[in-house]
Amino acid sequence: MKLFRSASVALLFIAVLPLFGATFTSNNPTTTNNDDSCDISLLPAATLLLPYFEVDLNAGAGSGETTIFTITNTTDVPQAARFTLWTDYAYPVITFNLYLTGYDVQSINLYDVIRRGQIAPENGTGSDVSPVGPLSGTGGNQDRDNPRLDEASCVRLPIQLPSVFLSRMQQAFTQGVIPGFSTTPECRDAGGAHTSAIGYGTIDLVNNCDVSMPHETSYWVDDLSYDNVLIGDYIQVNGAQDYAQTNNLVHIRAIPEGGTYDASAATNLRRTFYSAFNAAGAPGSDRRQPLPATFAARWIGGGPALFQTDLKVWREARTGVGAACAQYAGNALMSSTEIVRFDEDENPEAFAPVQHPLIPASARVSVSDNDFFPPATGGDIGGWMYLNLDDFESDTIARQNWVVVSMRAEGRFSGDMDAQALGNGCSAATAQSRAVGGTVTIGPAPNTTP
Repeated sequence: MKLFRSASVALLFIAVLPLFGATFTSNNPTTTNNDDSCDISLLPAATLLLPYFEVDLNAGAGSGETTIFTITNTTDVPQAARFTLWTDYAYPVITFNLYLTGYDVQSINLYDVIRRGQIAPENGTGSDVSPVGPLSGTGGNQDRDNPRLDEASCVRLPIQLPSVFLSRMQQAFTQGVIPGFSTTPECRDAGGAHTSAIGYGTIDLVNNCDVSMPHETSYWVDDLSYDNVLIGDYIQVNGAQDYAQTNNLVHIRAIPEGGTYDASAATNLRRTFYSAFNAAGAPGSDRRQPLPATFAARWIGGGPALFQTDLKVWREARTGVGAACAQYAGNALMSSTEIVRFDEDENPEAFAPVQHPLIPASARVSVSDNDFFPPATGGDIGGWMYLNLDDFESDTIARQNWVVVSMRAEGRFSGDMDAQALGNGCSAATAQSRAVGGTVTIGPAPNTTP
């Protein structure tokens, strides 16, 4: 069982003449870098997370469930972003690059990618086909390049994927099977089995348009970039049911930002988003902010409007660089510390202390599913959910998570919103609460600063 350690930090700010700046007492922040924060915010970032996607491969275009994501380059110089599709067991299946000219915006329909094997039809996103706007480059200087980007590697990016990759994606995201290819052996524990293609995506700023993936060591040494320049959003659409939900992607900043890979470069972050994948001897080299473990999520179920609430959940996997096929099965049913349902009369409902709801690395789960969430027994149709999605192991580091609340009503209205985090990615692991016989009082955790 993880131990909860609470620390109170008092900051004494000593004001002096502006000429001499600020001074901090001992045992307080050792940096005045305003970006040194574990708090996730909606600001330009170096990594974007799509916590959950779903694509109906059996429906025609525009008639079934699909997920569309959009990324934007907020700078006047070219950038490259590498999109990796992962199964719901966190197996990295395929990666492709998106080249963005200055102030460029690019949308990708995952139905096109997974069902048709097409990336941004009809023209693709390569540097040889992407138009350059009149304001791209300082002062409209269209010849201004990004010195950190190998643009030559981004020429003639693929639009149509070979059939072997198409088959690989479809089997991976619906059957959890990765066919053998070249020197890569078959894996039958890569994901769950479902009618639709399900998984999650990561979008990283990179300095070239190579094809390395996050589970390969070379990715962290040769490819990753550290400028906070990307913003993005997603739309999940179901044409047959007239539903659509939209939300921002999770914006994960590089701290410190800028520069290139340096194995000796330090980040003030205690841990990072890609900690499990960093190159040996260079922990924290991705410099990405970590995500939190505890959340508050609103729920409504039933009533005259026939409300439905689902939670789209992303969870940090147990696997990292060099994971064997059999290890991915461990990402299927990862335990959580505690889930408590409160109704509108403040009544808590929770599973017994020995029960730890099991949720994979990416999933959409209805709050009425009593295999995952404690049942509402008081008759109320609404309330909120306390989610401590740490994995309940005996260490002080909380496993990362993200939660999106997805609501529907009257068979025609729907929307997504992020659940409220009750701590940040640097908050210590939180033990079970008094709701299940523990000692912790449910509430906000300390938002630790590096």
